[in-house]
Amino acid sequence: MRGGRGQGPVVAWLMTGCVLIACMVVIGGITRLTDSGLSITEWKPIMGALPPMDEAAWQEAFTKYKRIPEYALKNEGMDLAGFKRIFFWEYLHRNWGRLMSMVFLVPFVVFWRRGLMDGWLKTRAIWILVGGGLVGALGWFMVASGLEKNPDVSHFRLAIHLVAAFSVFALVLWTVFDLRDGRRRLASDGTAAGRWARALLALLVLQIVYGAFTAGLDAGHMYNTWPLMNGEFMPGNVRATGNWLKDLADHRDGVQFVHRNLAWLVAAGCVVYALRFLRAADASALRYGLIAAVLLQFVLGVITLLTQVDLVLGVLHQLGALLLLAVVLRVLHRTGGIVPAQRAREVAHVRPDAIGDRRQ
Repeated sequence: MRGGRGQGPVVAWLMTGCVLIACMVVIGGITRLTDSGLSITEWKPIMGALPPMDEAAWQEAFTKYKRIPEYALKNEGMDLAGFKRIFFWEYLHRNWGRLMSMVFLVPFVVFWRRGLMDGWLKTRAIWILVGGGLVGALGWFMVASGLEKNPDVSHFRLAIHLVAAFSVFALVLWTVFDLRDGRRRLASDGTAAGRWARALLALLVLQIVYGAFTAGLDAGHMYNTWPLMNGEFMPGNVRATGNWLKDLADHRDGVQFVHRNLAWLVAAGCVVYALRFLRAADASALRYGLIAAVLLQFVLGVITLLTQVDLVLGVLHQLGALLLLAVVLRVLHRTGGIVPAQRAREVAHVRPDAIGDRRQ
C-alpha cells in the first residue's frame, strides 16, 4: 500500500535529514582524520554552542586542552593558531549535531500539530529523535575515553558511535521507503533473496565496525600496499600477541588485515547478489546501483590505503560506506515482509476531521 496523501512534506523532511546525516559523516571523518576530536574537553549541550568570544576565552580553552594526554604526547609545542584549527572541526561537528536536532524536532512538532503524524509514523519519528539524542550522548562517551589516560579515543567507543549514527540514518531512510512504497518489515519475506539480503547487511555492518576500528587505531597507516600486506597475505605481526581476539580486534595489524579482507567478501557478496537476485526488469536500476556502489567503495578503500589515508579520500571512503548501506537497505526493503493490511492502513495522513479541528 502506498503512503497516504499529505505525506510529501514528511518525505522531504526525512530526506533532508538523510542529507544532514551524510554531511555529519563527512564532518566527523574530517574531525577524526585531522585529530581534532579532543580539542573541546567539556560537554556543554547548550552553552557549548558558542565559541570562545575573546582572547582570554581562547587561552582558557587552550589551557584545558593542554591538560589532556593528547597534547602532552602528540601535540606538545602546538601554538594557539594550531589549536584554533583543530578546534574548528570539533566545534563544527558538535554544532552540526545541534542543527540536526532542530531540523528533526521542529518539523516533527509542526507535522504532528497539523495531523500529518499519527500511528506508526509518529512512533517511528519519536524513535528517530531518541536515536539522534543517543548518538550525541555516545559521541561524548567516545570523547571522554581520550581525556584521562589515553591520547586517543577508544576505537571500540568510536565504532559504537559510528554504528549508532548509521543506524539512525537507516531508520530515517527506511521510513522514507515505507512512505513511498508501503510498509515493510525488516524481517525477510521468506524468499531466498530476502534471506541473503539480510546476510549481506550483517556482513556490511561487520565491515563498517572494522572500518571504525581501523580509523580509531590509525591502522590504515600500517601496510600501504595492495593486494598484499608488504608482500605477504598475513604478515607475522598480525598474530603479534597470540590471542586471536586481541590480535584481530585490538591490534593495528590484525584490524587492517580483517578490514581489507572483509572488503573482498562484501564486494563479492554484493556483485553476486545483484546478478543472482536482481535480474527482474523492474530491478535493473537497483542491480546496477548495488554493483556500482560496492565497486566504488572498494576502489576508494584501495586508493585510500595506497595514499596512506589521504584526507579527502578517507572522508569519501567513509561516505561511500553510507551510500552502500543506503543501497543495501533499498534491497532489504524490497525483500521485507509486507505489513498486514490492517496495520498498513495506519499510515499517517491528513485526516479530514483533523483539518477542521485545527481551523476551529
